[in-house]
Amino acid sequence: MVVVTRPPANAFVAWARKIYNPMGFAKGYNFVLWFIFGGALVGFALARFMYLNIPGIFCAGGANGASPGECYYYMKGRERVGLILHLAGILPAGLLAVFQFLPVIRHKILIIHRVSGYIIILLSMVGIAGVFMIARHGLGGGLDVQSAAGIASIIFVTCKAIAFYNIKVLQIEQHRAWMLRAWVIVSSKRPSWGIQD
Repeated sequence: MVVVTRPPANAFVAWARKIYNPMGFAKGYNFVLWFIFGGALVGFALARFMYLNIPGIFCAGGANGASPGECYYYMKGRERVGLILHLAGILPAGLLAVFQFLPVIRHKILIIHRVSGYIIILLSMVGIAGVFMIARHGLGGGLDVQSAAGIASIIFVTCKAIAFYNIKVLQIEQHRAWMLRAWVIVSSKRPSWGIQD
């Protein structure tokens, strides 16, 4: 539990500290940011796990799932493997990443933070390999989509590599900053599934 020496400004702050201090947060705005953005990442990842059922849900048609024409490629061969790799890699990595930014885990259970970090990096690289396998036909396969997927993936991998280097040289603040950048990049590069003309 975090020990805050400053007295609370009002009754709400005193009550809120009882919630976020045991989680390791010393400042309320850090908890609010973690809750909003972490909650969005968890919600997105949980909502997309169903797409691992490619023929039953992802390619079944309707407002959610693949864009028109994509399933021609996703039902067979390299693109199917790429889609499975991407979803099976990046979705669990996203769920685990939210808990990496929880201070109580970083400070009190460091071994869990380290092991989970290595698992997340491995799953992320598997997910990015899947992106490169499906980018040719994803969302129509236009050059704009391929470029966006490629650039975002390269930036994501670069941020991960810099963060990994920073933790090895014990620059913890830089490590955290580069990991945050990586997850912001991967979270913002969401294809517009479900938006049909």
